[in-house]
Amino acid sequence: MTSIKVIKKIFWVSLLAVMPSMRVMAQEITVATLNAEFLTKPRVHVKFGRQFDLNKESKKEQRFWNKESKRAEKFEEASASVAQVIKRINADILTLTEVGSSEDINILLNELKKIDVVYDYAEVCDCKDNFTAQHVAVLSKFPLKDPLYEIEGRSIYLEELDGDSERETGLSKALKATVIVEDKEIDVFVVHLKSERGGFESDAQRLSQDSIVRRAVIKKLNKGRNVIVTGDLNSEKGSPSLYRIRGFDDIYEELIQTGLSQYFEDTEVRWTYNYKGEPEQIDHILISPGLTTQSGIKTSIIDISDEMVSDHNPVITKLNLK
Repeated sequence: MTSIKVIKKIFWVSLLAVMPSMRVMAQEITVATLNAEFLTKPRVHVKFGRQFDLNKESKKEQRFWNKESKRAEKFEEASASVAQVIKRINADILTLTEVGSSEDINILLNELKKIDVVYDYAEVCDCKDNFTAQHVAVLSKFPLKDPLYEIEGRSIYLEELDGDSERETGLSKALKATVIVEDKEIDVFVVHLKSERGGFESDAQRLSQDSIVRRAVIKKLNKGRNVIVTGDLNSEKGSPSLYRIRGFDDIYEELIQTGLSQYFEDTEVRWTYNYKGEPEQIDHILISPGLTTQSGIKTSIIDISDEMVSDHNPVITKLNLK
């Protein structure tokens, strides 16, 4: 009996010795963001080379795409292609832009299950943009709670820098959900901001949208919360828009830009979108400093080069949580 007790004691001492390293390993998570380019059933014809406005297509094309069965079939085909890339990304927390409603996301989740990729938790925003029918979403292998299906708020911007015409904007495609990773809660914001098309007015509107997001983030930071802001921000790293959302224009804690050169594991691909022949990084993952250390960030961008998936590349960031 004595020898058995000794063996048991050795076993438990050994187990306790390795448990700290086990906890550290469990605290490493992968966060990614992908613009899925019109993975929404009402507009999925864009993925197949058709014009956004179907009325500009031939009568034959219109008849084809106006058949619900054909559109559903093509949407499943597109979802299967996107699912293959999501499997390659292999993220614990994946945010998506330019996706469809909850019904559309369920189809994507089913396509993922077919290839042994399971996300048990998902949330989709309440889209205010009926023109594009695009939503944002978060898929997670960790539990989600307290979703906000829209980020409320308004902000004023000028149509012209030297004019007196003021306009208001809100966020039409935005979502917040809290991810629970073991004993840590992370407030994840997913946003899709105004595109670069439209010149000064679009830039001014996007900057105002950044202000709305920043206000929501500040409320969390002031409560000591961990925050991630991610999605298609339609702004490059060094732009006033990115600096606004990170917090360079206020006195509160700045967000870390995980897309900086120092965090890249592989620098072969550094862009997420090619705008008029200029490669740009406009999809981002921004994190609060309390989440990890400077050495706990490893970022990569993979070139998917597949028109059936997206005209954007995904950003993938591994974080060693504090």
